[in-house]
Amino acid sequence: MSFSDIIGHRPILRLLASAIGRDALPQSLLFTGPEGVGKRAVAVAVAQAVNCTASDAAARPCGTCASCARIARGVHGDVTIVEPGDNGSIKTEQIREALEHVAYRPFEGRRRVVIVDRADAAVSNAQDALLKRLEEPTSASIFILLSPQPDLLLPTVRSRCYQLRFGPLSEADVVRVLVERHGIDEAAARGAAALSDGSVGKALAREAGDLSDARDVAFALLEAAASNARATDRLAAAKAAAAAPSSRVKDRDALAARLEAAASVLRDIQIHTSGGDVSLMANADRADDVAALARVFGPERGLDAFSAIEKALTALDRQANTKLVADWVAMTL
Repeated sequence: MSFSDIIGHRPILRLLASAIGRDALPQSLLFTGPEGVGKRAVAVAVAQAVNCTASDAAARPCGTCASCARIARGVHGDVTIVEPGDNGSIKTEQIREALEHVAYRPFEGRRRVVIVDRADAAVSNAQDALLKRLEEPTSASIFILLSPQPDLLLPTVRSRCYQLRFGPLSEADVVRVLVERHGIDEAAARGAAALSDGSVGKALAREAGDLSDARDVAFALLEAAASNARATDRLAAAKAAAAAPSSRVKDRDALAARLEAAASVLRDIQIHTSGGDVSLMANADRADDVAALARVFGPERGLDAFSAIEKALTALDRQANTKLVADWVAMTL
């Protein structure tokens, strides 16, 4: 993918292209900003640009040469991507393996590139190991750290990196990505983009069909809690809440969408129990279901449940294990 193919972030892309063209790209970069706005796509494009074999340097990355194609497929010998495992963290062994990768001269390209996605999820020992390499980089290596929460990185790690801040995408750009890259109908894309906060990841989880799914699962989760269901039934509801409705959506994004839907139901419960204006309810079309839940939750338990949902969403933002978060919510509500 060439820089021109990336949607949004034009000032950052111009800056990176200029630095690469002048062979002045810093060896340690930190891309910060919300999840799902394109930080990883830009990092991969940088890896392509520094290893692109196009004869015209101004055209790099071309996105079509053998090197660019291999990097895009994740099979290039000089480009390594490190990301959190199933437990939501990046282990020390993962970082050490990547560091061994950059200890040698490039195998098939000009530069060895290590992309650490969600670098803030690296355990403290992993960050310590990474810091040592950032302090003494090899001449042919480039590190690109990606993080929506850079404050969770060691200050010394942050200080060793040139930081670029990625903002949310415009609603129009989110629609373009959904339509052009994911084949989503434009009307559905616009509906999802309106609730995305400029994040393609969120938009995918909120795609028109998934909005209904998120609400249905949220009601089921709250109803299991309201009926004081057995632990096995609650955990079954948690399992359903943590399962993505389609291959385009990550389990973490799906759970976040469903928890946010549950939060909207709990807000409606507060409106109902306080005798507020029903027209303000987000789920007015399911007022009877909200009323049934309100009879069980009431104002106090409803507020406690809302607080639990907020804690769970914060835990997801901090890369907590998706299944554990879902189980905790189901047993706490």
